[in-house]
Amino acid sequence: MPTVNDILHCLEQFAPYELAESWDNCGLMTGNRAQKVTRVLCALDATQDVIAEAIRREVQVVVAHHPLIFTSVRNVTEDDATGRALCLAIKHNIAVICMHTNADCAHGGVNDALATALGLSQVVNMEAGENKMLGRVGNLPARMSPKVFAEYVKDALDAGGVRYVDGGRTIGRVAVGGGACGKMMDAAIAKGADAFVIGDCSYDLMQRAQSLGLTLVDAGHFPTENPIAKTFSTYLERCFPTIESMVSQKHHDCIQFV
Repeated sequence: MPTVNDILHCLEQFAPYELAESWDNCGLMTGNRAQKVTRVLCALDATQDVIAEAIRREVQVVVAHHPLIFTSVRNVTEDDATGRALCLAIKHNIAVICMHTNADCAHGGVNDALATALGLSQVVNMEAGENKMLGRVGNLPARMSPKVFAEYVKDALDAGGVRYVDGGRTIGRVAVGGGACGKMMDAAIAKGADAFVIGDCSYDLMQRAQSLGLTLVDAGHFPTENPIAKTFSTYLERCFPTIESMVSQKHHDCIQFV
């Protein structure tokens, strides 16, 4: 029977730490490395609700993308959301493993999962970020107008809504960057992208994209990165056929649209 450390080592092979940005925090957030594992729950975030789901489903490990412990932690109490999630996980002996920008950069990771979700072909590395491994660029099945493309992204990612700016030309080649990747638009343009799909974007970046003739689609942080939960689950099932690896049924985008 695999241990928490076996699960961690498997994920480290998938998304090596050297791929992570220097400011990031990846790996085992809490838990006993020697604990035996029969069930794993995968989600974008290790929220209190996800930890509670893990308890109900008798899971020993939660694998998430976003770090549960990100900035310097001076105390762990139930006074804030991070503390409550940590306290709950520790109380119930649930290990939490987080693979963040290393999973963004990894082959088959967040950005490859996003490119697949959008049906892109001939996908190549966008060569952004500290290690020149962030982002992907590929081709659409058919050229689309910016408005039709924005609708296509919304449907493909099951997003509640998208924001976009019209770059003024039809779209055939698309760059993707899950999460907050707006500052990588120069790398997207350098790879010949007509459009760039990201997860968070400020107004000034949208103005800049339009001035450069780039259609920029902000599809939301959760929709652009959540496909990685299924990727984690499938990968762990291949590595450990004896465990049950599942995707969270309770973790959803906290942003709603009216």
